[in-house]
Amino acid sequence: SLAHQEANASFNKDVVYRRWATINEGVYIPITEVNLPNPYLNVQERDISTPSGKKLTLVNPAYMTRQVHELGQKEYGLQGHITSLKPLNPGNAPDPWETKALKSFEQGEIENTSVETIDGKTYFRLIRPLITEEGCLTCHSHQGYKVGDIRGGISLAIPMKPYLLSAQIRIVRMAKGLGLIWFIGAAGLWIGMGSIRNRIRERDSVEQERDRYIEELQQALREVKQLGG
Repeated sequence: SLAHQEANASFNKDVVYRRWATINEGVYIPITEVNLPNPYLNVQERDISTPSGKKLTLVNPAYMTRQVHELGQKEYGLQGHITSLKPLNPGNAPDPWETKALKSFEQGEIENTSVETIDGKTYFRLIRPLITEEGCLTCHSHQGYKVGDIRGGISLAIPMKPYLLSAQIRIVRMAKGLGLIWFIGAAGLWIGMGSIRNRIRERDSVEQERDRYIEELQQALREVKQLGG
C-alpha cells in the first residue's frame, strides 16, 4: 500500500541519517533550550566551547533521530519512535505493540506492520530492526552489543486519513464510471429493444400483407373457376 511505501521510505531515510552521524561520531550543535546536553551520552568531550565561547553539545545518532521524529510529527503528523528492549533513555522504552515486535525480531522477523488507532486516529504502523554497526559501539558496547546484533528498532506511524480520503475519492470515481457504463448499457439495451420491436412490427406487417395477397389470389382463382364452370 502507499502508506507502507511511505513508512519504508521514512525508515530508510532515518537509517541513512543515523549512519552518516555514526560515521562522523556524532555532530556538535549549539546548546539551547531545545538542544540540551544528552544526559545518557557518557563520552568524553560531550560538551565543548569554541574559541569564541559558544557552547556546543555532541548529538549522537539516537538523539538526532528523536529530534527528526519530533519535527516530522510537528510538520507532517508522522509519528516516529526509536526504541529498544534495553533502552538507555527511558523515553525510548517500547509500548506493548513495539515490545511484541522487538521480541519477534529475535525470532528472525524482519518487519512488523498493522493498522492501529492512536489517540482516536487511524495509523499504519511499521517497525523494523536496527542493526549494530561499528560506530554504534561508542555508546552501546557496555550493554554487551556486538556488530551485527539487533539492538532495537525504529517504529513509524503514518496517518491513514489522507489515504482513506484518496480511497474514497477513487471509489466515488469508480462508482461514477460504473454508473456511466450502466447508463450507456441500459440506453443501448433500450435502443436495441426498440429496434427489435420495430422489426417485429415490420415482420407482422409483411405477414399481414402476404396473407391479404394470398387471400385475394385465392378469391380470384375461385371466381375464374365459377366462370369456367
